[in-house]
Parts: sequence; C-alpha cells; structure tokens
Amino acid sequence: MIQFVFLKDKLNRLIGFRCENHGRDIVCAAVSILTTNTVNSIEELTEAGFIVNFDDEDGGFMEFLLTDDEIESAAALLMDSLDIGICKLAVDNENDIEIFVKEVNNDD
Repeated sequence: MIQFVFLKDKLNRLIGFRCENHGRDIVCAAVSILTTNTVNSIEELTEAGFIVNFDDEDGGFMEFLLTDDEIESAAALLMDSLDIGICKLAVDNENDIEIFVKEVNNDD
C-alpha cells in the first residue's frame, strides 16, 4: 500500500509531500505521474526553492519540500493541484493509498 504524507507548515500551508511503498501498478503509475509532474512544473514554472529526494533503485520513495519562507502563489497552486489529484485517486483506490498529513518545520 502506498503511504502518501502531505507536509504542512504551522500556518497549514501545503509545503511538500512524502510517498513510499507500492500498490497496484496502475495506481503506482498514477502517483508517480502526479508527483513527478508537480515537481517538474514547480521547477519549470516558478522561482520556488525546494529539495527533492527519491530512491533510484526501488522507485518507491519520493520526498519533496518547498524551502522558501514565502511560498509563491504559483507553487502553492501546483501543490493544491497535487492534493486534489492524490485525494481523488485515493477515493477511487482506497485499498492502494493511505493519506496522512504531518506538520513540519521547514527550517529542519
């Protein structure tokens, strides 16, 4: 089962995500597309600073975190779009994805 964690700051702004493990191939592919497209879009379409980590060998882990104190509106919009996509996917595939929300301090 895929564990997807939305990372929010103390102001309840979506500033990142962590996903790990696997589900059915079609669901894993959908999660991979949504997360990779979000990261690529933030990189190409915004000036937002971020860090991204992923597991090259297994492909079952990705972590992304916006690093700027001020989150520009375009990056926030793209993160909200990811939220919508992942949540709708989870509703349709409840046996494949668990969603969590964690508050983080992006100064860590």
